Amino acid sequence: MSPATRPGVFVVLSAYNGARYIGEQIESIRRQTFRDWVLVVRDDGSSDGTAEIVEQFARADSRVKLLRDGRGNLGPAASFGALLEHAATEGASYVALSDQDDVWREDKLEQQLDVLQANEASSGAGAPLLVHSDLEVVDSELRPVHPSYFQFQRLEAAPAEPLRSVLLQNFVTGCTTVINRALLRLAIPIPRVVMHDWWLAQCAAALGTIRVLPEATVQYRQHGANAIGSRGFAQLYWDAVRNPRRWWAQGGANFADAGWQICELAARLEALPADAPMNPGARELVRQACAALYQAGPWRRCREVSALGIRPRSLLAPIFFYLRILIGIRESPVTGNGGRRPAA
Repeated sequence: MSPATRPGVFVVLSAYNGARYIGEQIESIRRQTFRDWVLVVRDDGSSDGTAEIVEQFARADSRVKLLRDGRGNLGPAASFGALLEHAATEGASYVALSDQDDVWREDKLEQQLDVLQANEASSGAGAPLLVHSDLEVVDSELRPVHPSYFQFQRLEAAPAEPLRSVLLQNFVTGCTTVINRALLRLAIPIPRVVMHDWWLAQCAAALGTIRVLPEATVQYRQHGANAIGSRGFAQLYWDAVRNPRRWWAQGGANFADAGWQICELAARLEALPADAPMNPGARELVRQACAALYQAGPWRRCREVSALGIRPRSLLAPIFFYLRILIGIRESPVTGNGGRRPAA
């Protein structure tokens, strides 16, 4: 399908104190070879000149919008959740997620729409779809650090069983992601989760399809103040060796958050109507994963989690993962749930 006949794309960007880089990112969106887009920026309570910069772009280009909803600082996941709900209300056919500090390749949207629409042509427009891609890791001045984020982090970007893989370890980077309306409608409202892109990936794996572009479509800028960022696989292991106590505590917090999010997904799948799209066995797998993580006995937890085949896929992580399973889930710092799971 030619660019002239494609449906438009909503690009959503949550910004927080992003004045240093956001102008460069907006310019990269304006340079896209696919031109039929609208960029909606939500300022998440910035104290610098972020909103003013966005307003300057909005005056120069009617496709750029600043969303003022009066809700203040929500944090990345909830702020993107608000943007996704806004896109759904506006009738978006496709939604692309953008960070405030990256630079997009000029054909990013065009390539991803090709993949999305080819899949819709074969599966139907009602099939939930998510497309993501690799990234080039760069420093604050866009100097190359590594040509492939997937290799840098040793991520398996297209696992054979995406749902089992994504339950405990996200392999989809939000700033590369484009979703269709079918997935958008099922994924919102986004509950209290670790990160919005992980939630979208889990919903896509349970309800539809995840496709990956192996080439980088984004320059992923690392500048020391990234909300998530990329430090590389080797640096992660060095951090663990240098300060094992802090590494263990942070991993435990991440594990608690992941357990909570799995149970939120189980509750969402259970609440969907009978005619909603669902991959075979997805509802039962997620329900069992939620129940297994919160079993009272440590050995029973290990046995049931192992039988389900859900664990991080990196080299040494399974050893520590099963140690965490034995200890049990502590209070989630994101949810403050005191080790309790949400009703699923």
